[in-house]
Amino acid sequence: MAKKTLLKSVILVESSAKARTLRQFVSRSYAVLSTEGFLKDLPKSRIGVDAENNYAPDYITVRGQGTLLSQLKRETLNARRIFLATNPDARGEFLARQCCEIFGVNPKSFCRLHLPELTRTAFKQALESARPIDENLADAFQAKQILDKFVSHRIGEYFDRKIYRGMKVGRFRAMLLKLIAQSPTQKLLSPKETLTPETLQELAFKELNFSAGRTRLVALQLYEGVKLDDGDAGLVTYPDGDEISLTSERRTPESVREFLNDYQFKLYELIYAHVNGKKFGTYETDAPDDANLMAALDAADVKWGQFYAGGISSLIKRKYIVAKNSRYTVTELGRRVLDALNGFFDDVFSADAYNAVNTLLYSVAAGEVNRLAVVESYCAKFNPAFESAIESLGEDSEPIDEPAVESDVVCEKCGRKMMIRHGRYGVFLACPGYPECKNTKPFFEPLEQTCPKCGAKLLLRSLPRGRKFYCCERSPECDFVTWDEPQSIKCQTCGATMFLHKFRGRAPMFYCGNENCSTRKDHPVNKILSDMRERARRRREHKEQLAAKAAEKQLGIRN
Repeated sequence: MAKKTLLKSVILVESSAKARTLRQFVSRSYAVLSTEGFLKDLPKSRIGVDAENNYAPDYITVRGQGTLLSQLKRETLNARRIFLATNPDARGEFLARQCCEIFGVNPKSFCRLHLPELTRTAFKQALESARPIDENLADAFQAKQILDKFVSHRIGEYFDRKIYRGMKVGRFRAMLLKLIAQSPTQKLLSPKETLTPETLQELAFKELNFSAGRTRLVALQLYEGVKLDDGDAGLVTYPDGDEISLTSERRTPESVREFLNDYQFKLYELIYAHVNGKKFGTYETDAPDDANLMAALDAADVKWGQFYAGGISSLIKRKYIVAKNSRYTVTELGRRVLDALNGFFDDVFSADAYNAVNTLLYSVAAGEVNRLAVVESYCAKFNPAFESAIESLGEDSEPIDEPAVESDVVCEKCGRKMMIRHGRYGVFLACPGYPECKNTKPFFEPLEQTCPKCGAKLLLRSLPRGRKFYCCERSPECDFVTWDEPQSIKCQTCGATMFLHKFRGRAPMFYCGNENCSTRKDHPVNKILSDMRERARRRREHKEQLAAKAAEKQLGIRN
């Protein structure tokens, strides 16, 4: 007699770490799978929002997610039931609704699991109180997503002709950039009774000298679960919720010390102390650093907890600001951005305008306002400002290419200093003597970080579509190469450079670049890097096979 196949219920989450923790709480009749962030999203290469059709979004499969999407469809095809246990916020609700559409789940069925903490008790309660998708909450996130994409793309169109191609800035980042450019004034940070995302980032900066980005990353790790003696479990409640707390006060910092890295332990100790009544003093600064900016945003009643770290990181990446000794200075390029916005977008990029949108989003989440009203209300002011800015450029204005910058590299063919240029295939070096000298070569930007294999300096190579990879300056003698961003911090165990592996739609992962470091034992990034190397090997083999076939064909034609 044929063995009967057990049809499992599938639980979908957005990260592998969260899936690993949840698997500790389920029986064999459940399968926990990760979407690794959004499976479909608005396109990056175009606006993806139809202003003529009620700002309708055009969602496409996220680049690189096609294989995973096909795999998830196969694994959920015969599922007994499908549950959505994505994060308990508007973003998570939208992802849950998206999964309903992709995998054929009725959003009105009891498919949504609410997990403010990742513990066995919380999971059991979530199953018992499964509910339909909250359409209003999902609409609130979608309204913000559509608005942010529409605004940043339009500003990009303006910058293409005002400054040069490829530059953008959004609502929050424009407000943040303007704040950094203002003369710093003394701010007073007062401790709050409730531990909110904003409070935690302020306290972590003051007490631990943690950046906002590190605090958010480590807090999410504590939520998604760490390996304890009795299995994986989350130590804190969802860090982007209204209030952050402990999943169990019996888990003192010292009792879990051996299971946490230094960053996780320090932040957990801070959270534990605050929840148990320890009070912190005030903090003053007259420098444009994180504490100053956080306090200024607090004074303007701006909810910044989820967006501050990403905003600062983006401004640095786009070279609008530079960071030195945890203090921020607006660059010449950043000043050009502010000058381009000044006089046209003052009202729409103000704190009042930002807060007005948030108020409307709360109303959407409560079912009092539809999502289109949010976009239309903001764009009623933004669109005229955009048209005025475009008209100021004149009818004959065209997109401008980024200006070339002279490098220190000397052309070996003619002796001129080569220029750093930006083309369709990324950044490269070109001889200024063209067309007499047509010499070009790849451009590698030297970095301060060191190679974890040999200790030499690392180099950055920029590729098309914003992609970047890093290699050793001693290449090809040293074969170290990675897509992951090297960090300024060193591994506290072996002293090697730390790296940051980014995921779509969820928090990135820190890891030591030294494969022999003890912190890399059983680290989830090992499998990720191994899979990436295997895919790269297959691509190389495929290209070599294609080249060999083309050569054979060409040889046959000649014969």
